[in-house]
Amino acid sequence: MKRTYVGSTIYHIYLSLLHLIRDSGYDNRNYGENVLFLVESTPMIEQLSPALKKRFFREVYLISERKEHVADLGKFNYSFRRKKSLIPYLEEKHPALAREKDFISKSDIYLCDTDSSKSYFLYEFAGQNIKMIEDGARTYSQRHTFTEQLVKSFLTRTPIGGGFDKEIKTIYAQYPERLPLPIRKKARELNIKKEVAKLDESTRQQLFEIFLPEGSPGINEGHKALVLTQPLSEDGVVENEAVKIAIYRDLIAKIPNHLQVVIKTHPREYTRYEKHFAGVTVLPALFPIEILGLREGFAFEQGYTLFSTALSNLDIVGERFFLGKDYLDKFTARATRELVKNMKP
Repeated sequence: MKRTYVGSTIYHIYLSLLHLIRDSGYDNRNYGENVLFLVESTPMIEQLSPALKKRFFREVYLISERKEHVADLGKFNYSFRRKKSLIPYLEEKHPALAREKDFISKSDIYLCDTDSSKSYFLYEFAGQNIKMIEDGARTYSQRHTFTEQLVKSFLTRTPIGGGFDKEIKTIYAQYPERLPLPIRKKARELNIKKEVAKLDESTRQQLFEIFLPEGSPGINEGHKALVLTQPLSEDGVVENEAVKIAIYRDLIAKIPNHLQVVIKTHPREYTRYEKHFAGVTVLPALFPIEILGLREGFAFEQGYTLFSTALSNLDIVGERFFLGKDYLDKFTARATRELVKNMKP
């Protein structure tokens, strides 16, 4: 079996690994031949490449992100001549794309959403039954109006994100029934909890050590509350970092005093929470929180987030609190406000 995966986040990597294992019949003796392309949008994500290549991927390649493409190609070319300009531009910038073209064309292709770098694959390998793996909470909201979809389809001829593009034939989602109605017919389930339950101890260990090798910071015993932060200022969801810190200061103040606060920083954040909050434990950013469920001994009485779907995936958390609606007036991004209003924990 040959597979090509294209993602940009730690969450994408984890879901891709679970899909790869399932697609291999849970046979850890033969995962087939797999290649992974990672868009450089998560700081230091390249540090995971050696561990990923030990067992799961023949090669891991990094490719540049959208803002570089817009700067280099110009807004007009990017908006109206993207297909014509992006393919040769990216193949020159990243020779691995051209070098691996034959392999990709003969493999099953799985994209984690369809942003700029990933649109290369939609253009170059159109008609090849391209599949998509969900992109977290964003996948469960309809981000484009009907008019926007028409413009992308017939005027700019640019890919439609979120699984709406006609080249995306199948969408692997944790909760297929929650997808927007127009794309629900494409859905197949890829649920983290269900997949992890099928893994043997050896495979669980392999996955855990990709992200948290021996010697990584641990979590103390005792009564704990988990806080999953998100890149609010980095993504323009709030005006600046000061607003983000104020939100989390207020959120943490709501946590019962007898619970030790453990903060899991989102991989794309630059905030150093230990500088803002005394007496909290801050976990490393570069791992998906879901992998703590692969080992015994991790447990939290409560879990808090604004709108991260990761909290829904955690059996190691007792009570879960999704508090995004409490801070809607702080969110400057319309899409985020709509996501929070419509999300189901």
